Amino acid sequence: MNSRNQAIFSNARPAGFVRINRASWIDTLRVVAAVMVPTAKGVIIRRPIMERLAQRQDLDTGAVRQMQRLVKKYGRAPLLLPIPFRPQLLVLDPSDVSTVLEYSPRPFATATWEKRAALAHFEPENVLISDASRRAELRPVHEHALASANRLHPSSARFKTIVDSELPEILDGIGADRPNELDWSAFSQAWFRIVRRTVLGDRARNDVTLTKTLDDLRTRANWAFAASIDRRKLRRFQQQLGQYLRQPEEGTLISRLPKGSDFDLESQVAQWLFAFDAAGIAVFRTLALLACHPSYWAKAVDEVKDPELDRPFTRSCLLEALRLWPTTPVILRELTEDIKSGDRTVVRGTGVIIFAPFFHRDPELAYANRMEPSIWGPNDTLPAVGFVPFSAGGAICPAHNLVPAIASFAIGALLSEADITLLQPSLTVDDLPGTLNHFDIRLRLSKRPVKARAPHAAAGFPPH
Repeated sequence: MNSRNQAIFSNARPAGFVRINRASWIDTLRVVAAVMVPTAKGVIIRRPIMERLAQRQDLDTGAVRQMQRLVKKYGRAPLLLPIPFRPQLLVLDPSDVSTVLEYSPRPFATATWEKRAALAHFEPENVLISDASRRAELRPVHEHALASANRLHPSSARFKTIVDSELPEILDGIGADRPNELDWSAFSQAWFRIVRRTVLGDRARNDVTLTKTLDDLRTRANWAFAASIDRRKLRRFQQQLGQYLRQPEEGTLISRLPKGSDFDLESQVAQWLFAFDAAGIAVFRTLALLACHPSYWAKAVDEVKDPELDRPFTRSCLLEALRLWPTTPVILRELTEDIKSGDRTVVRGTGVIIFAPFFHRDPELAYANRMEPSIWGPNDTLPAVGFVPFSAGGAICPAHNLVPAIASFAIGALLSEADITLLQPSLTVDDLPGTLNHFDIRLRLSKRPVKARAPHAAAGFPPH
């Protein structure tokens, strides 16, 4: 951490911060209104109406400005928000982001009160909301199944075959004189077929009932503790998953799970299906970005021609979409012990908030509001500057390698076959908006002749 806010270490854990500021009541209300209210877009499943409202009102940009105002007033030290019954510690320095994530899950636990209330609706025994001892058992299960340590999953070739067999259906019937428009509805149907086959196997390809049941549970989960758990539907969902878990197909993600365990595998797999929704949103936004950046588009097309499965440039483009529009804008932690700052004690149970867009869109960054894939290099996270699309540290998303790989296959499958033009919304490439509502994205796909060519910039999309 830097000299402005250096953590005090004791027994290899941060015992506290040199300084913690306390927000006024009015500033606390402003944070709640500007930073927390935009999460009404849907933390667990996106709400189309709220996404459109957020884009129209530019709520995410307003939230970043509110955070910037707090820094000018209080400095970069963590800011304690005195919310009754549920105080929160707001992180304002990227070096503190590193510390909080490095020392997760202890003393910065992933199983926050808010998270438990939401995830209990569809994955009540998931690792994210488990206590420390249970987490120690479950985390290796996820890491093995998802091959967390490997840049490419052992089943990557199979996953690419699945992607290559599903996405071309979008292009069926397209001719040079008959361009096809692609919206989220059409893309997501193909994407979830890929997800079901990757996670559960080919026989789950058309199991839209499973996805619908999970979506229903996630809709209730958006309300967290304000809605009762639909236990009948939860049992139905677990039974639907169980039929695949009992006879896993070779090469699927579930085939790498331990058999005959007491790990409540239905709760573990539910998280994968849930997380792949956000991955699909990121893929669709990446396609929109590439459509209005012809030079990046051409480079991604060239990368598809390489037989290597690893596609670092396409991967970096996805990470840029996640930086510009994070699918998990708020990372939550909860203190498992008291921490001290001078004569101030922040008590155990206090929440910790990392608001990712504040760091991702820092105006001191020359590329804050434009696409710049080069910043990533070989990295999936850059915690030192607060860029953590997959979190970081001991609680990093166990799919931080798997998701970018499958996403790059999906992007490549479309780029290899078609020219892409962004029809909606209108984007200014040097000043990208704080919110990009994926429900309203419209792309034109035009099947391309053998020789690749760069996409034509539509009105409002000058070459970059």
